[in-house]
Amino acid sequence: MKKIAITTGDPAGIGAEITAKSLKYRKTDKNIIYIIYGENYRDMLETEIIESPVQAKSYEKIYQIPIKNTISTKGKPSSESGQTAYEILKICSQHLTNHLIDAVVTAPVSKEYIQITHPEFVGHTEFFARQMNINDNDVVMSFWSDTFNLALLTTHLSVTDAISKLTFDFIYNKLKKIIFEVKKIIKHPKIAILGINPHAGENGKFGNSDLIVTEVLKKLSKENILIDGPFPADSFFAIKYTQYHLIISALHDQGLIPFKLLNFGQGINVTLGLPFVRTSPDHGTAFDIADQDIADESSMKKALDFAEFLLFKNKYTHNTYSHFAKYYDNYMEHVDYDTWIKFILDKYKQFSSFPLETIFEMACGTANISVRLVEKGYKVYAGDNSEDMLKQAEKKQNKPLLFNSDFLEPLPKKNIDLILLIFDSINYISDTRDISKLFSNVYNALKYNGIFIFDISTIKNCQDNFDGFVNLEDSPQSYFIHESNLSDNKLISKLTFFEKYGYLYKRFDEIHTQNIYKIKTIVDLINKSELTLKGLFSNSQPNINLLSSPLSTEEMDYDYERIFFVLKKEI
Repeated sequence: MKKIAITTGDPAGIGAEITAKSLKYRKTDKNIIYIIYGENYRDMLETEIIESPVQAKSYEKIYQIPIKNTISTKGKPSSESGQTAYEILKICSQHLTNHLIDAVVTAPVSKEYIQITHPEFVGHTEFFARQMNINDNDVVMSFWSDTFNLALLTTHLSVTDAISKLTFDFIYNKLKKIIFEVKKIIKHPKIAILGINPHAGENGKFGNSDLIVTEVLKKLSKENILIDGPFPADSFFAIKYTQYHLIISALHDQGLIPFKLLNFGQGINVTLGLPFVRTSPDHGTAFDIADQDIADESSMKKALDFAEFLLFKNKYTHNTYSHFAKYYDNYMEHVDYDTWIKFILDKYKQFSSFPLETIFEMACGTANISVRLVEKGYKVYAGDNSEDMLKQAEKKQNKPLLFNSDFLEPLPKKNIDLILLIFDSINYISDTRDISKLFSNVYNALKYNGIFIFDISTIKNCQDNFDGFVNLEDSPQSYFIHESNLSDNKLISKLTFFEKYGYLYKRFDEIHTQNIYKIKTIVDLINKSELTLKGLFSNSQPNINLLSSPLSTEEMDYDYERIFFVLKKEI
């Protein structure tokens, strides 16, 4: 089992906030334990206080090692807040040195305020290298994103000092180190290096630094290490950067200006060459928005994802409802949720003789149904396996108690009166054996006389409304394209988003696949389960139980767009 530390950074900044937001609905692997070093922002998380990582033993808990916070105020950095940030790093590094933790994700610190009491501190990269007795030259500051990846030859130095450091031996050894470390992440990386001077020096007309780089590349090529360049930095990002897995910049700002322009808030910082994994978000302390609960945790979440990837070398896959989450409510504004709720409550009253008190909505999305049920006075739990959908649900008044839970896993609550799985969520299950598993999980979570209601999208719905469907929605800051096609009883929906970042647009893609089951298939699975089918209903005729209909289930597949199933846990 691997243990990942998260240092919360300067207590006057946003580090504790983005840490708490990133972990609140995070579903961790059974082989990972997270330990927070520092503050639990507004007690947002349920943590277990420990003194040593040795005490952290369960992946189902979030652990916290509090670090004494000398007097500091959110948004007002000081020598005291800098000292606390340093103490957090010092204690964490001791645990890393003793092999008590395997990785660290660092929230932002202020070099300025740490340096008041620790003038030797120049950044996380150098700090951890020195704590591990590693020469600064043997670690690499790198940055990773969906747009491009970057490694730096020099880090926190003045331009004058950085140029003086760029000797033949230094560049040669640093490039070999970069290649060695990057090949642990990308098997056959294609790499480019930027020129140092304007126009890559113009063969010595604007300085000799690039001639040195050229000689280094020639020597490396004889060792079968191929790096293209040096390329003029002023034009490289206009036409060439997409052709490479990694770009190397000699100077800190030369590479980081385009990286942050294209990826701010979406990229991460990774220190290569340490005996442990270290990642961090690509932004700073943001003292100006501290304690306002508006900090964006996106980059921190990506830093956690990448730390897990580096530990296990498993490809990270995004949830299908990730980027779509912030568009979802607007896209679904045509839905008459009150009509859906009336139908649900009527069916519960019709088929259960017990009063309705507790409800669990599976695959709740942004919790539009659950919120309305809370407003009616019910005790409502809601779960979804998308952190991003839960984040949107969290913002709403009268929200239910939210869980990060997959509907193919046992429910986190038991003795429920009514369980819901609606808006054709069951169509996302690709294997009928998993549908049977779902029914078993629901049976175990329901009270006797409890009711389970779910719906499916039918063949008619897909043929009439979604096969060959294209929809474009635009706003001043974004474009959203939804395309759907039906093939082999699968509805494939491609969602493409273009969002404006400064003067540029960034593209995001999601693919949603739904299996379009015949009604008879679902009925047969129900009959093999411990649940009892009490009714079939269509959205067009909500008061007619189709179980008594003269139509066959195959005819229903082509006559109704949506079918609701009402199941009961019989005594």
